Formats: sequence, structure tokens, C-alpha cells
Amino acid sequence: MTDKHHKMQIFKFGMYGFLKNLRFFEPYMYIYFLSVYHLSLLEVGLLISIREAIIYIFEIPSGVIADRYGKKLELVVCFLFYISSFVIFFIGGAFYVFIIAMVLFGLGEAFRSGTHKAMIMQYLDHNEIGSSKTKIYGSTRAMSQLGSMAMSLIAIALIIIFKDLSLDYLRYLFLLSILPYLIDLLLIVSYPNYLNQRQSSTFNLKEFLYESYQSIKYVFKSKPVRRLLIEASSYQAGFKSIKDYVQPIILAIPVGYVLLAGYTDDQNSTIYLGIIYAIIYLISSFSSKNAHKVVAKTDSRTVINMTWLFSAIIMFVIAFFLHNIFVVFGVFILFYVLLNIRRPLMVELVGNASDPGKRASVLSVESQMTSLLVVVFAPLLGFIADQSMKWMFILISVIMVGFFVYNMFFTKHKFQTKAEKQE
Repeated sequence: MTDKHHKMQIFKFGMYGFLKNLRFFEPYMYIYFLSVYHLSLLEVGLLISIREAIIYIFEIPSGVIADRYGKKLELVVCFLFYISSFVIFFIGGAFYVFIIAMVLFGLGEAFRSGTHKAMIMQYLDHNEIGSSKTKIYGSTRAMSQLGSMAMSLIAIALIIIFKDLSLDYLRYLFLLSILPYLIDLLLIVSYPNYLNQRQSSTFNLKEFLYESYQSIKYVFKSKPVRRLLIEASSYQAGFKSIKDYVQPIILAIPVGYVLLAGYTDDQNSTIYLGIIYAIIYLISSFSSKNAHKVVAKTDSRTVINMTWLFSAIIMFVIAFFLHNIFVVFGVFILFYVLLNIRRPLMVELVGNASDPGKRASVLSVESQMTSLLVVVFAPLLGFIADQSMKWMFILISVIMVGFFVYNMFFTKHKFQTKAEKQE
């Protein structure tokens, strides 16, 4: 296969992420729940918990389905779940309706996560270019972040164009998100057939349950894989539980600097959010693309551990500056930067430590572990935030310091695979 074909397929991998992240509603999800339908942060936390519970239940089965019955087929199904959830979110109206939408959204997430990363790794291994995993995965992740930036800018444009609409217009962003997901579905179909890597064309419940059991057994029997997954899922869960709290924080800050005259405070707040997310994703894209350069100056495990300490400092700072829009802006940018430096490194470590035939299942187990943690902490943090946002961030900071100290003094040499120890 020529370099031209390689570049085209890697470009497709990147476009997948770009289109997948065109969720135009995402910068305003909490505002949609809090301001339009007047849910509490506890109720929002429960919705997030329901979504993550569905991911937890279906994560390992979805990885087995991908490994055994075809990755392309599974991704097509996942986009159908997503599109169905967007339609129900648009209908909205009540908490129980959002539960249905979250269940479908969770199924989409469960069927997607881990599968596409495994396809990228499989493509690199198949074409014997696996030595560039961090660089190529970081590049494709950078495209995903550019998609998120584009999503934020388009959402801002819609607010400016339709200035006479109330916040209820936000529900139309769910319908708008269907178009890029349909295009992404067609893009997946165009991937090379060998990336499907289907081991069976018929469904056998006994074999399916056996494969699920073997996947779990493999992860927990292999110490390097188990430790890496605990490390990865803990940070991911923390990030997923608090990353969107920027929305209620911005909503609570009085608009002292009016960006556009003639627009309401709510509209100016949503414009602020769009700008914040656009810049966050632009910088995150740069961070992902250059994560491999950070490792060149130090080792990946040191970088991964330091993200715990820096994240703890960020959480502590924001706890005392909740009413300063510029501090909130800055610390959330740094939080996303840390994640996007850390994530490509973790994916490579997990991929290298795993059996190639088990990668989709292993990455799905990681996502499942993340979901289990979010199921517990999302409503808990929502309840604490309803009482005091400040103390919620202080608590998170203390927990992150605990992870840093534990990794620093108790797991310094425990993430090495056998191959690394022999070098």
C-alpha cells in the first residue's frame, strides 16, 4: 500500500473524530437541563449516572461483539443509537424522557468507545507502522478536538443569527447534530474490509458469554494491563464527572462584560460558553498532536503521574475563584490540555501491554471501569454542588493529590510490561 493510501486512511480516521465531535448541543447541555427544564444538579448528575450505567453494562459485551462479529458493523449500530437519542432529546419535556434519551446515548457510547481506537491500532500493525502509535493517535485525536471547536463556533453563530429565540432554541441543536453523524456512518462503511476483522458471522450466546468472561479474566489476570486500566479509568472518570461544570459556573457569573449589545444576559452567557469551548478545543487539539513530543523529553509514566498533581492544583484554584470568568476560563483550558496530553500516552501504554486480538475488549473494559466510577460520583458531586460548588472542587482536589502521592511512592515501577523490563 502506498504512502498516499496510508495518508488517506489516517485522514479518514481523523475525519471520523471531527464529525463525531460535531455535537452542537454539548457546550450547552447543562444549560439545557438547568435553565430550560429547571432540573437540579443532582438530577443532572443522575442522568449522567444513568448514561454511564448503560455504558458499564454494555461496554464489555460491545467490545466482544467488535472483536468477534466486526468493528465496522458495531460502529454503524452505535451511530444509529446516537441519532435516536438526539431525536428524543429534541422532544424533551420531562426528566423521564431524558432518561430514555440517555439510555440510547449510553448505548451509542458503549458501542463506540474502544472500537475505533482498536481499528487504528490494527491498521498500523497491519501495515507495519505501529511504532508511531502515539503520534498518529494524537494526530487523529487533534482532529476530533478541531471538530469540537467547529461545533462551538457554529453554535455561537446560530445564537447570533437567531437572537430573538429564547433558550428553548437549544433543543434544535440536537437535530442539527444528526447530519454529521449520518456522514460519519457512511465514512465508517468506506473503511477497508480487513478492519472489520470479523471472527464469526452468526451469533452464539454461549460463545458470546464465554468471550466476555475471557476478556474480563484477561484484564484482571495481567497485572500490567490491570494497573494501567485502573490508572486510566480513574482520571477519565474524574474528568467526565466535572468537565461540564463550566456551564453552570458561567451561568451563575453576572455578565459584567457584554459581548453583544441587544442580546439578553442568557444569550451573552451562552456566547461566552461557545467561545470558551472553542478555545479549549483548539488548544486541546494542539496538545493531542504534540503529546509525543512531551514524552521525548521525559518518560510517559512521569507525565501521566504529574497530570494528577497539576489537575489537583487546578481544582483548588477554581474553588476560590468561581466568580471570576477569566480564572474559570483559564483553569478549564489547562484541565483539557492535561487530559489531551495524557490520553494518547495512556492509549499507547494500554495498547502495547495488551494482546492485539484483545485490544478492543481491553479498551472497552477501561471505558466500563470509567463508567462505574462516574455512576457513583456524578450524582454525589451533583448533590455536593447543589450545596456548595466550592467544597465540591476542594474535595476533588484532595482526591487527586491522593492519587498523585500513591502513584509517586507505591507504584513507581509497577506499570512496566515484561518487554520494558528487559530493555
